[in-house]
Amino acid sequence: PPEKSNCPRSQKQADIWYFGEHAGIDFTSGSATILTNQDVMTAYKASSVMCDSVGNLLFFTNGRKVWDRSFNLMPGATELAGNVGVTQPCIIVPRPGEDSIYYLFTVDVLAFMPDDSYTTRGINFTMIDMKKSGGMGEAVTYINSPLLSPACQKITAVRHANEKDIWVIAHKWDSDEFYVWLVHQGGMSDPVISSTGSVQGGGYADQVNAIGYMKAAPNGNQLALAVTGSDNIELFNFDKTTGEITFTESYTTQISGISPYGIAFSPDSRKLYASLLQIVGNGPPSTPSYILQFDLDVGLANPVVIDSAVGIRLGALQLATDGRIYISRTVNLLIKRDSLDVIYNPTRPGSECNYNRLENIPGSRFPLGSRAAIYSLPNVIQSYVDIPVFTYDSCCYLDATQFHITNHANIDEVSWDFGDGGSSSDMDPVHGYAQPGSYTVTLTETFNGQTFIDTGTIVIHDLPQIELGDTIMLYSGATVNIYATPDMQSYWWSTRYTGPVLQVETQGDYWVEVKDWNCCTNTDSVYVKVFEYFIPNAFTPNGDGLNDQFRVVGLYRNITFEMYIYSRWGQLVFQSDDIDHGWDGSYKNKIAEADTYVWVVYVDFLGEDIRTNGDVILKGTVTLIR
Repeated sequence: PPEKSNCPRSQKQADIWYFGEHAGIDFTSGSATILTNQDVMTAYKASSVMCDSVGNLLFFTNGRKVWDRSFNLMPGATELAGNVGVTQPCIIVPRPGEDSIYYLFTVDVLAFMPDDSYTTRGINFTMIDMKKSGGMGEAVTYINSPLLSPACQKITAVRHANEKDIWVIAHKWDSDEFYVWLVHQGGMSDPVISSTGSVQGGGYADQVNAIGYMKAAPNGNQLALAVTGSDNIELFNFDKTTGEITFTESYTTQISGISPYGIAFSPDSRKLYASLLQIVGNGPPSTPSYILQFDLDVGLANPVVIDSAVGIRLGALQLATDGRIYISRTVNLLIKRDSLDVIYNPTRPGSECNYNRLENIPGSRFPLGSRAAIYSLPNVIQSYVDIPVFTYDSCCYLDATQFHITNHANIDEVSWDFGDGGSSSDMDPVHGYAQPGSYTVTLTETFNGQTFIDTGTIVIHDLPQIELGDTIMLYSGATVNIYATPDMQSYWWSTRYTGPVLQVETQGDYWVEVKDWNCCTNTDSVYVKVFEYFIPNAFTPNGDGLNDQFRVVGLYRNITFEMYIYSRWGQLVFQSDDIDHGWDGSYKNKIAEADTYVWVVYVDFLGEDIRTNGDVILKGTVTLIR
């Protein structure tokens, strides 16, 4: 589905790449920009880079050493068990629910002897805490802790079905077994082991069977790998809930002298790409390299040859967050090239995927600024590149919804159908929906007379409901709780309070803005009026019509009322249960003496429209003046 961003997008962990011989790319702006600021790492085959959720670089590795964001070696991570000569020597996985904890998985080489014996450390992991070393990170525990040995040169990762935890997938050597570990908030689970597909193994002569990439599909439902020594590409179903893997089919390359190596899925997970290259020999290749495209709607049969390259080895393939697949290219380890090949439209079929072709200009490679990829590209968690064709900002009712095409490459014109009768021909249009609800949006791209259609369901959310009322009557000295809608993501009151219940004791206007879990906001306000009775401190019962009675003055009448007046000697001289019936200064039908008297008033409010802290008891003195 399209990605909504009313809640800010928080999946930019794969937006910075460092790889090869000091090469780098920055995707944080939405398009690829060359980075030439890194001169410390060489990664011949693959690397791994981790950013935070907004794209700030944290650290990177070639499997042997780790560098922090300032390009300094990370303490405790300078002699790790990865080997820079293996296909996928490393991958970095965050521990869910822990912003600072990361697991770095490393893969060692199988070092064979002619007698078929070998040495290897297999797959290990190291825990990195980014709170250490002043926030620059440090390998703190489980340094080079063993997980699996012997192992193939393959490791990939993808999210669990719960969208929080992460599966890490590897393949055992001399076996058909996949080992799948779940990284979760509590740590790491015991492996799920699936025996399926071919046996990847052999002796000294067959060690190239360990070589070749393995990738999970961005949507996590499939897994593909290259068994380089056997010239096979294998496809599997992956259960994101259980971690179980099931073989579906394989493809054996039909071109003599070259073997499958790099693997990448398209952003919609419906197409698979593989590189074929000459493995044997250290000099310039005598056989061209190829890029194959498989339509996974029909399977691995009858792939399309997208391109071939003479005198070049096409190595790693990796989908980026700009929706394009990048491909490393080199002659060998010594004779290198300072650019990447690019599949600009990997969701399109056949030659329409535009291999090295941008706006009808052939040879449109991505330059690396005198740096080289060699065989290398970063090994990323594939869920980080689960890229929709379009995204939309502002998914709340009454907002203007902004649509964005993720990959603008090779588009002559577009047509949008917003699913409510509205349409647009703008590249990144703005549309207002009259009602909340679900809408099927259709995007039609046209290039060179060919049309490419993609649909997605978007949800325009209603605003959170909130009702504070109109006016709250509050008796003086009391407090009242004003309740906003519970279980919201955030609250912001006019008093700068940030909780769901505001306690108030003073008169005034109060408002709150609430944000729900769809990041939609709504506001409401209420007026709090502080109410009190006026009770004079003197009266003059002389018959002039002014202040002739001592009584409680106030408009609110829905009460039970009692008033008692006492002389200075404690003698009850007057009582009333009617707020409108005051004391006229007499006692037993005689004029009371001019003096100071003590009064007590009890008020019980009968309705719920006056907020108090309980029954009101008022006390004071009044002077009778003659």
